[in-house]
Amino acid sequence: MKYLQSIRIIAIIYFLLIAMSCDRKKNDFIPLEHMTFTNAYYKNAVKISYYILIDNPEPNESILKKDIIRYVENRLKSNKSLTQREISSLNFVFYRKTDNTSYFITNKESAGELLGEEISHYQQDYIANYLVSKCGRGTVEKIYLYNLPEEIISDKNCAE
Repeated sequence: MKYLQSIRIIAIIYFLLIAMSCDRKKNDFIPLEHMTFTNAYYKNAVKISYYILIDNPEPNESILKKDIIRYVENRLKSNKSLTQREISSLNFVFYRKTDNTSYFITNKESAGELLGEEISHYQQDYIANYLVSKCGRGTVEKIYLYNLPEEIISDKNCAE
């Protein structure tokens, strides 16, 4: 009887540890809306860049790539920027959430200052770019994973 109580306690602790480890989120996307950058150097070729941190990125590159694609597809559903004539492309830039990049969750970049903080200073935390460009009557979507060659995700209705 004395051992039965000990076994119950060990079993409860074991199940709690399993439950806590299963609760860990993978690929938690954190958009940095205040860091959206619009490159308007050319009147009819405006490019918009969105910055996103990924907390606990999936270590498997193929799964991470699928999750990034799914994230961008969901953002594109509500993003009507490409319907504007002057917008030529959207660029989604992904960084790993670390102590360094977490700064940008509540702060803007301070480029040009003496000790300015820019997210591009943390290339070791860079994960990927997902580029959506207008092409004819459709779009071309490409993903660039850090240290991997570019891959065309889709080429939709690019015929003139």
